[in-house]
Amino acid sequence: MYIPFNAMKITTHESVHLQRILSDLKAVIERENKRHQMDEHLTSSMRSLLEDEIIPQLENELDWEPSDADLGVTSEPPMTMDEMHKRAYEEKRMAWS
Repeated sequence: MYIPFNAMKITTHESVHLQRILSDLKAVIERENKRHQMDEHLTSSMRSLLEDEIIPQLENELDWEPSDADLGVTSEPPMTMDEMHKRAYEEKRMAWS
């Protein structure tokens, strides 16, 4: 059965949509900066809300990386294979001596 390409649903990650929204909001602010004060489309409260709260919070959430505490890493990292083999060798050598 033939399905036309434009009828196929392509899913994208929601963060991609949020990145686009963020870039659109930044573009709105840039356009507002170019307008004369009497020709602005946004109220000053809407503009300050976008600049001071919404855009920074979206950037913060989109750029978030988990810390060690968020990942539950509280001790030293796991041993490497080399460290594990050296420890096993030392334990074996101590057991046979």
